[in-house]
Amino acid sequence: MNSAPSTAFDEVVQIEAGRTDADLLTDLQRDHGQALFDFARHQGLTDEQAADAVQESLLRLWRELRRGTAIERPTAWTFRTVYHLAMAHHRWRRQVARLLPRMAPARSDYAGPEASDRLSVWTAVDRLPTRQRQVLYLHYAADLPFDQVAEILGISGSAARTHASRGMAALRADLTQEVIS
Repeated sequence: MNSAPSTAFDEVVQIEAGRTDADLLTDLQRDHGQALFDFARHQGLTDEQAADAVQESLLRLWRELRRGTAIERPTAWTFRTVYHLAMAHHRWRRQVARLLPRMAPARSDYAGPEASDRLSVWTAVDRLPTRQRQVLYLHYAADLPFDQVAEILGISGSAARTHASRGMAALRADLTQEVIS
C-alpha cells in the first residue's frame, strides 16, 4: 500500500486485519496521552482528576468502538470527551459549593493558594477567560489545528481563531505589564 504517512486518528477508524480496538487505544494513549492529561489540567482539574478524566475518555472511546460506532477523528473525540468530563466536574463542584454553606459552618482559617512569583506563559494563559484558555492550549500545547480545536469545543473554526487572537492579545498585554512592574 502506498499512502502518505498520517496518524490513524485523523481518519475514520477502521479495524484493519489483525488490529484490535485495544491497539488503537494504545496508540492514542502513547501519542496523545500527555497532551490529554495536560489539557485536563488546564481545565482546572487536579493531577488525579485529570488522570481519571483521561482514563474515562479512553474507556468511553473503547466502548463506542466496541459497539461499532464509526468515529471520524478519535483524537478530537477524546479531547472533547475530556473537556466534557472536566465541565461536568466543575458543575458538580459548583453544586456542592452552593450546598456546603448550608450544611457546614464557614472556615476562616483558609487563606487560599499562594501566588507564584515566576513569570510563566502558561500561568498567564491560565488567567485568561475559559474559552481563550482552552483554544490556546489545544492549538499551541496539544498542537491541534483550529478546525479540530473548534470541533472539540463545539464552536466554529473562525470562532476558535478569534478566541486565539484575543487570548494572544491579552497575553501580550498581561506579560508586558508583568515585565514593566
